[in-house]
Order: sequence, then C-alpha cells, then structure tokens
Amino acid sequence: MSTPEAKPLSKSRPGYQRELGFWTVVFLATGAILGPAVGFTPISVLALAGPSGILSWIIAFLLMLAVAMSYVELGTMWPRAGGVAYYPAKSSGPIVGTMNAWGSLVGYALAVPSIVVAFTEYLSYWFPALVKNGILTVDGILISVLVLLAVFVINTLKIRYMGQINNFFTVLTIVGLIVVSIALFGHFNGANLSHFHGFMPAGTNGLFLAIAATIYGYGGFRQPIDYAEEVRDPGRTIPKAVFLTMVITMVVYFVESLSYVGAIHWGAMGLHSGNWGQLSSMAYPFVSVAGGLGIPMVGLIAMLTMLIASFKDGYIYFGGASRIGYTLGRYDGYLPSLFTRMTANGIPLPSVILTLVVSTLYIVLLPSFSSLFPLVASALLLSYAPGPLSLAIFRVKFPNEPRPYRLPWVHVLAPFAFVVSTLMIFWSGWASVRILMPSVFVGLLLLFFYARRTALTAHDVVQGIWFPVYQLVIMAVSYLGNSNFGGRNIIPSPWDSVVLIVASLVFYYWGFRSGVAYRGRSVFDDDDAAVG
Repeated sequence: MSTPEAKPLSKSRPGYQRELGFWTVVFLATGAILGPAVGFTPISVLALAGPSGILSWIIAFLLMLAVAMSYVELGTMWPRAGGVAYYPAKSSGPIVGTMNAWGSLVGYALAVPSIVVAFTEYLSYWFPALVKNGILTVDGILISVLVLLAVFVINTLKIRYMGQINNFFTVLTIVGLIVVSIALFGHFNGANLSHFHGFMPAGTNGLFLAIAATIYGYGGFRQPIDYAEEVRDPGRTIPKAVFLTMVITMVVYFVESLSYVGAIHWGAMGLHSGNWGQLSSMAYPFVSVAGGLGIPMVGLIAMLTMLIASFKDGYIYFGGASRIGYTLGRYDGYLPSLFTRMTANGIPLPSVILTLVVSTLYIVLLPSFSSLFPLVASALLLSYAPGPLSLAIFRVKFPNEPRPYRLPWVHVLAPFAFVVSTLMIFWSGWASVRILMPSVFVGLLLLFFYARRTALTAHDVVQGIWFPVYQLVIMAVSYLGNSNFGGRNIIPSPWDSVVLIVASLVFYYWGFRSGVAYRGRSVFDDDDAAVG
C-alpha cells in the first residue's frame, strides 16, 4: 500500500522556515536535556544507589538509544514539526492518534510551567521570599509569569534568532558544568567510591531505581524531531545531531555525578558518613558540597548555571508545545483550523498563545516543581512508545519511501524500544500514572474536531482499540506493583516489571497488526484538507 507523500505548503501560505543548521540542532537537543534536572538528578542517583549510580547514566544511554534512533528514522523520512503528534496518527488512525497527541500536548504544556517554576525556585536561593514551604508565594508566581512572558517573546522571534539565543545559553550551561566538575575533581576523595558500604550499598535494587531516574534525563533528544520542518537538510542533520547529543549529555551527566561523589565531605556537609540517602534532602546540593570543601564560589557558579539551564529549557519546550498544537490542527485535524495559522516569519502564533495561556494557568494552579515534574515526566513518556511501533508499521506499508536513516535490526530494536518506553511510564510511579492516564482519555474528545473533516468509522475503532486497553493495563500494573514506585506491592519487584515487559510485547504486536491492517483516513497531508 502506498499513499502520496505530504505536500509542502503552498507559496501563498506562510510555512516554517528552514534555518536551523547542524550545531544549532545539537544545542537545541542538548539544551533541552541539560535543563533544571542538572541541579539534582546527578545527586538523586547517588542517593538511590550510592557510587554505583554513576553507572546508571551509561546503562540508561544504551536503553534510550534505540528509542531515540527510532524517532530519527521517522523525523528524516517525513520531517514534521511536532511530529510526535503526527506519526502515530498516520500509522494507526484517530483513536491512537488523539490519545497520543493529547498526551504529548499535555506533557509539553506541563513541561513549560514546571521549568519556569524550577527557575524561580533556584532564584529563591538569593530571594527566599519567592518560595515558602516548597510552594511559590504570590511574589514567586509573579516572577514566574514574567519569566514565562520572556519565554513567550523568544518564541515569537524567527527560528533563526531563537536558535542563536539557545546556542549562547547552552554553551554557557555546558561551560558552567565543566567548571564546577573540574573544581570538584580537585578535591576528589577516592574513598567515597568504596569505603562507605561498598560501591553498591543499595544493591541491584538501588541501581535499578537509579536507572529509572536517569533514563528521564535523556528525554530532550526528541527536540530535533519537534523542529524537523525548520532544520536545513534534515536527512543529514538530524541523525548525526541526535546521536551526538546523546553522547554529549551522557558524558556531562556521568562526569557531573562522578565529580560530586568524590567531593562529598560527609561531616562538613552535616551528613552521616555513608548515608547516601541523605543527599536527596539537600535543597541546593552543589552549594552544600562546595561549602563543605571551603570553595563557596563554585556553589555560586553552579547556582547561576542552574538558572541558565532552566531558562533555556523553558523556551525550547515552549516551542515544542507550540509546534505540537499546530500539528494537531493542520495534519491531524484534532484542533480547529485556527491553530494552522502562521506569521510571515514561520511562527504558529495561535498555538504559541495557547501555550502561554495554559502554562500561566498551571503556574497559578500548581505552583511547585515537585507537584508538576512527575506529571510532566509521565505525560512525555506516554508519547514515546507509539514512535517505534509507527516505524515498524511504516516499514511494511511504505517500504519504498526514502529513508535517509534506517534503524538497523528493526524487528528487534523497535519492540525493544517499545518495551523500554512502557517501562519508563511505569517507573514514573503510581502517583503520576493515576492522575495522568484518566486525563489522556480526555483526548478522545478531540475526535469531535476530527469528525468534522471525515467520519469516524468502526474500522477506526477496531484497529485503534488496543491503545486505550494498553494504557489501562499499565495503570493496573502500576497500582499493583512494588512500593518503590508507589504501588500496593501485590506484584513485588522485579515481577511487576517482568509482567509489564511481557504485556508490552503483546500490545506491540497487537498494535503492529492493527496498524498494518489500518486503511482509514488518518492524517490530512494536503493543503485543502489542512485548512479545513
């Protein structure tokens, strides 16, 4: 089976501008990964697993690589800004498409306020009145909204200028992290690696929990796919940029964690020797370790780096959310045609404004990073699994489509990537899953807009029903699973993960057969249908 490739926008209608070169794309993805998490995730993995936590960055890199390169094939075969909302709809129809697209939009829309709130919480180090008991005060909310407005303004600029701004801030972030790590290595104490309850004090379970934490650290790899229509020569640029980004961030996070574990001065930091779990209780981990070593200037550099990292992450994800909103309107037909409008500079302004409004509401309603971040992680992860499945379906349905990059061993790596993506949702914990899953089902209401363009058929439902059932099974296993992830411990570790691995393989092949059999009108690639 073959269908026409997506037509480019007509000359009379503004479209995205292809102005992002190789290094700009690398810094876009690297900047998205090295966000506010650089201030606490490298220390969180040590709190969970002790010194062995540094290995989790390498293991998570290997697990995530198949997921990342699956999206690279999709993003280079059919470059689509906001492509995460496009590919599952094209491969599997409107049931899968609406739920996945809505989950993606929720994830990105939540990411922006969570990042802005993190910025304000870091800022409260100097201005304590911005946060009280871990929650933004009125002043903190006002500052957050002002930061959000700055993020909004950057996203109304031509993509070339946004890219240049991001290049500057991402380089500053990397340089700041390197300076801090070098300073900490100057006080490295090798005894911390083994003398306090050994290299793996929490055993394999601790390392497993650390891997679950670090695997989220690579989530920003998808930014080149989100901005694919704005990348010059995406077929050559995106594969190299994504792989290089994954390597750069693995090295940065690994070095950051290693330098920190060697620099811990237990007594000077007010910690009991070898009590790794206490690391998670520190509000400003790098300030604490630098103070314990008598080098407070390093703590100051670290805090400034965290501020920069958070701010740039905000406008990157803001742009990603805006592009998903545009795709929901133009290609998927899940939002009104208003959201397909663009400025002459190639900015989807209605979608940008929608992101601003939603982000502002969440900052007011959930004014703390701890309340927002778990939901963000789960929502973004929900949109990962359908990608490798779409790739496998397209290999069958569009075998002759030009593919600048082809994922090797697709019959092994695609289901592997689907399983890893499913486990990531489960590892985010029951507290997040129980809130997120029902909200994703709300996405089915978007079928109202879809039905205005083409009728929803029984075939659409039959071939897409596997996806809502898949999400219900994840929810059930999360509820019944081990208490480390907030479950009832009815299915203890590691059997809960084993059950989910088997179940995810069943759903992968169910979804694959359904996608190959699907014959409905899934997306609106032509201009006439797009403008509705």
